[in-house]
Amino acid sequence: MLKESAISIINYLQTFHSKYMSSTNKSVNRDQLQEAYIESIIDGMDHKSMYQFVYDSLDGNLDDYTTEELVTEVRDYYPELLEENEGS
Repeated sequence: MLKESAISIINYLQTFHSKYMSSTNKSVNRDQLQEAYIESIIDGMDHKSMYQFVYDSLDGNLDDYTTEELVTEVRDYYPELLEENEGS
C-alpha cells in the first residue's frame, strides 16, 4: 500500500512539475508543492492507513509529554478517562 502511494505521489509530482517549478530558474513554490504533496498522500490513503498514521503521530507526540503534561491534557479534553483510571 505504501509503495503504491509513493508511486502515485511521484507520478503526481512529475505530472504537475511545471506548475511548481519555473523552467528558467528552477525555483520551487514551496507552499504550493507542500500542499499538493500533503493532499496526494492523504488522497492515497484508505481509512485504515489514515487511522494508523494519526495514531502513530499522536503516540509519538504524546511520548514527548511528561506524565504531568499528559494528565493535564487528558483532564482538559477527556476527563472521564481519568475517572475510569481512578476507579480501576
